[in-house]
Amino acid sequence: MSLCRDDVESFTSRYGINTMLKEFSDTVETVERASQLCGAKPSEIIKTLLLIADDKPVVAILPGDRRLNYRKLSAVIGVKSIRMAKPDEVERYTGFEIGAVSPLSECIKKLKVVVDGSLLTLNNIWGGGGKKNRLVFMNSKDLINVLKPIVADISS
Repeated sequence: MSLCRDDVESFTSRYGINTMLKEFSDTVETVERASQLCGAKPSEIIKTLLLIADDKPVVAILPGDRRLNYRKLSAVIGVKSIRMAKPDEVERYTGFEIGAVSPLSECIKKLKVVVDGSLLTLNNIWGGGGKKNRLVFMNSKDLINVLKPIVADISS
């Protein structure tokens, strides 16, 4: 599969999503660091994780204060094996490097996406902005409406 490319600005413009991109002088590769820099609680920062499930890419999105439960995700999507994607797979399937993955991309939208149900309790969230030093602020309902994910309990 070829390297997928898209950028947050084009995606949000294409779908009419109201967002705010914020660049920092330091990287925001971890939830803890992103929380410190943008001032949001870890629960208000989402993680966009690429996994390989039965040899196919799958995206899991969950609040930063939650951990992905592999068993729950496997049951939801009906797969036998599941693992985190390797750095080269993340770049190939998402177009972003690890620590910069944004859910606002055609590369993500075209994959199977599963969002943790706890995300529905949040109005506004921060997510990866496509670069290691950038976050995007958005409404969680906009993200759900555009990605049309499976919504399920996939965290613990």
